[in-house]
Formats: sequence, C-alpha cells, structure tokens
Amino acid sequence: MTRQEALMHQTVDQELLNEPGVTSYEMKSIRADGSVHHDLNKKATFPGTDGGVGGIVGVIIDIGEQRRMEEDILKAKNLQSLGTLAGGIAHDFNNLLMAIVGNLSLAKMNSPENARLMDYLNEAERIAFLGKSLTQQLLTFSRGGNPVRTIIQPGVLVSSVAARVLRGFPVECAYDIPADILPIEADEDQIRQVVENILRNAMEAMPAGGKITIAARNVRISPEDRLPLMEEDYVRISITDEGKGILAEDIPKIFDPYYTTKGMGSEKGVGLGLAICFAIVRKHNGSISVESVQDRGSVFHINLPAYKHEISREAASTRKPARHDEGRVLLLDDEELVLEIGKELLEYLGYSVTTVQNGEEAVLLYKQAMELKSPFDAVILDLAIPGSLGGKEVMRELMRIDPDVKAIISSGYLTDPIVADYREYGFADVLTKPYDSNELDQKLKKVIGK
Repeated sequence: MTRQEALMHQTVDQELLNEPGVTSYEMKSIRADGSVHHDLNKKATFPGTDGGVGGIVGVIIDIGEQRRMEEDILKAKNLQSLGTLAGGIAHDFNNLLMAIVGNLSLAKMNSPENARLMDYLNEAERIAFLGKSLTQQLLTFSRGGNPVRTIIQPGVLVSSVAARVLRGFPVECAYDIPADILPIEADEDQIRQVVENILRNAMEAMPAGGKITIAARNVRISPEDRLPLMEEDYVRISITDEGKGILAEDIPKIFDPYYTTKGMGSEKGVGLGLAICFAIVRKHNGSISVESVQDRGSVFHINLPAYKHEISREAASTRKPARHDEGRVLLLDDEELVLEIGKELLEYLGYSVTTVQNGEEAVLLYKQAMELKSPFDAVILDLAIPGSLGGKEVMRELMRIDPDVKAIISSGYLTDPIVADYREYGFADVLTKPYDSNELDQKLKKVIGK
C-alpha cells in the first residue's frame, strides 16, 4: 500500500469515527506485484460495549472487470455513433471523391511526358484514395462491412500495397513470395486495408528507417497450431519489421479498440488500425497474430483461407492495362458530377456511353436498345437513386427484359448488403466509389467478356 492510499483510508476512517455510519468509495490501488487494481471500498462502524463506536469493519471489492465492461460499452456506443455518422456521409463523400479521382485519372492520361507532373498527380490520387480508405475503415469496424469477395493473388496484392505505402520512406522492403502461392477469395479493398495498416505500424516502429520483409506461404492448419481456424489450407502472409518491438504485457491488447502507444492527435490516430485489421480478417474466416521481441522487432501473421477451385488465369489476375475494345455502356447515377466524369473516362477507354439519372428512364432505354437490335454491352447502376428506381430495382426490371444482362453495381454505400452479395441480385461485379480508370476498364472487360 502506498502512502497516498494509506492517507486516503485513514481520512475515511476518521470521518466514520466522527460520524458513525456506512460509507463507500472507489480508489485505485497498487498491488505488491506492481499491478493496478480498481477497488470499491465499503466500510461501516459497529457499536462498542460502552455505547460508542467499537470499531470499523470493511470489505474491498475488485471492480476492475466491471469498469472495463463499462468502458467497452461506452466505446461500443461511440463506435455506433461513429458508424451512423460515417454511413450518413459515405455516399456523398465518395461521390465527391469519384469526381476528384476521375479527373485525376483523365489528367494523367492526357498529360505530356512530364515525370514531375505525373508524380504530383499520382500523389494527389493516392491521397484521394486515402479518403475512401478512411470512410471504409470506419464503416468496416463500426458496422461490420461484409466482404465483397473476388479471387485475388495475395502475393501480387501485398507487393502492390507495399510499393505504394512505402514509397518515399527510408525503408528497404524484401519479398519472400513463392510462385505457387494459392489464390484467396477475399475483399480486395479490405485486405489492402489490413496490409496497409500493418505496414504503417512497421514504418512508425522504425522512424529512422530499416528493413521490412514480406513473406507468403501455403500452410495447412492443424490442431497443433492452436489457432481458431478450421483444419484446411490457408495462405499465410507474414510482415516482419526491425522496429522497437512490443512490450510483452501489451501484446494481448494490441487488437483492442482504441489501444495505441502513439498518443492522440491528428497525426497519431485513435488506435483503430489493428482493431480494424482484426475485424476484417475475422470476417474472412482467418486469423491474425503477432510475435514481438522488445528492441528487435515484430512479425504479424495473417492466415486467410486458400481458394483451391479451378480458376482461369484472368479471374485470379490483378489489374491489367486498359485495352481499347469498343462497347456500349449505359451509366445510371443520380449525381451529375459522377455521370460527367464517368462518361469522359468511358469514352477515353473506347466505349460508347449513354448516361441517365433516372431509374425508370434507364429501364426504358435498355428496352428500346434491345428492340432496335443494338443492345448495351454492359450497364453500370448506382445503388441509390432518390425519388426513382435504384440499382436493385432497375436490375430486377432489366433481368425481365434480358436474362443475360451484364450489369455492374456502383455505390458509395460500402456496407450495404447488396454490395457484399451482389451476385445474388444478378450483378456480375461491383465498383465501389471512388474508382480509377484502370479498375473501371478491368471490370468492364471482365464482365463484357463473360
């Protein structure tokens, strides 16, 4: 017991002796092993033989777990409020980002051979996509963000993320990724978030620079691994840094919401990064863990279920350079900004484009095109159209007209269940705003080519 604790107890005891009765008070106490406990102290006087106060009896209750539960409930409420706020602004914010990213894509495609200008445009585009990433991370953690799964090559994905995130920092990055790494069926944007957050943690752990190693392995999980996973094949991504490491007592807490060793502030974050990683990996039926030695560095292991079905080379590929095949595209969106930039991007990529802001009109145009034997090769539908048929309803009507309709859903509502389960509604693919010209062309080529 510290001197301060003793004085506190002595003061309360003296008050009880002066005014007999019952009292209770909370205080933090330090145990012999140095651990801090949150205690509730209850004390009462009892009568003596002479009618005065015979003494004081008390009990100490450890309420640390109760306080932690109360803090967790408060954090959950804060996250729920955060999710409501993020959900409310996500659609409009991502539409604005769509216009910014689209114009940057057009500027890059029409820029003269000027390396310095291209660097500026690339950096502006990277920062714009950070806005999308921030919105998606808030939604993912606060509301769940069901994965929009596609077949991807994890080795190529982590390499591309590392190249972007580590650019300009005094960090050496080494890769240990065999050619036979199995593909995974996952939400590409969400897995990119996980890798990016871990890489940023590694960079912050090495402010003076150092080496980061990214490895990938095909592994078979067994009971001996003591992991909360099914006994099946996984792809394990390991990211190792040479930073300051993590204290042993902190390791069990690093995936907790708001846990951070970086302090608070606009440049230091709020400690959601690793908690978001945990939430995303868990939704992919995987696991994430860390090994760390103080002053020697850390290694994060991410296990994701392998996809072992037969797939085409194209299905498991990453983004390819745009090809300028012609095709007719019907673009539906309620935002004129999005329609304008979408039309320019599509025309630059070689498509003939018809834009429309009204769901009913989109259905009519599609029907007329079918009757004139000049059908659209693909349709891009915004999910939410105020005062009109939205993407889901338009798709239902289009499937009645043409069961073979090839449609892509486009949305800034990143957590809408329709986005996650787009195939169940007849859509061939999904574009989450904002997207650049490469992603737009890749999706269209895949859909039209089916």
